[in-house]
Amino acid sequence: MPTYLKAKSPEDGWIRVVRKIMDSGMVRVDERDSETKWHDNVMIHIADPYSNRVSEKYPFSEGVLKEKYSTQLLNPDRLDFDYTYGERLNAWGDEINQIDFVIAKLNESPNSRRAVATTWDPRKDTVVDEVPCLNHFVFMVREGLLDLSVMIRSNDMYGAWPANVYALGDLLTYVSEKTSLESGTITTLSVNAHIYKTDWSKAELV
Repeated sequence: MPTYLKAKSPEDGWIRVVRKIMDSGMVRVDERDSETKWHDNVMIHIADPYSNRVSEKYPFSEGVLKEKYSTQLLNPDRLDFDYTYGERLNAWGDEINQIDFVIAKLNESPNSRRAVATTWDPRKDTVVDEVPCLNHFVFMVREGLLDLSVMIRSNDMYGAWPANVYALGDLLTYVSEKTSLESGTITTLSVNAHIYKTDWSKAELV
């Protein structure tokens, strides 16, 4: 059953979704034999993505998120990985810079509904084991502010969601600066929002 959470900040959204999954999540073993608790189609709308960005209870510091996650989104280098989000966004198919396209589209027409980027590449992702989780990025102006909505096919809500949102916040800032628009909200739609069994005891303390 779909879930909608309107969060004041990334920290607020993380605490609420972790508690919801631990309280009422379904349990199943995934295709990699990992046991998870999960909810389907969890939408989290973050009113202010830049306040309380990282909870003190989260296992990684803001410095780590900035260095390991945020800067990677704007780096087209694959860095010896099977893929990176930076590669897929800035050099999709080895040639298409989708972030530049989004910026140009918004500069041309701020009310466009086509300022879209994707990381999924069916030429590769139907035949390899490691595939992107964050799949579809939509930038849209609402009431003069630039909002970002992201569809995430599979999302580790305890370990990865705060890192995802932190990086998305910096990506939104980058596009906002290049388009002279003010950053607005971030909304994530996690189609499979899960917590791994290995994290259940820590998640109970959130």
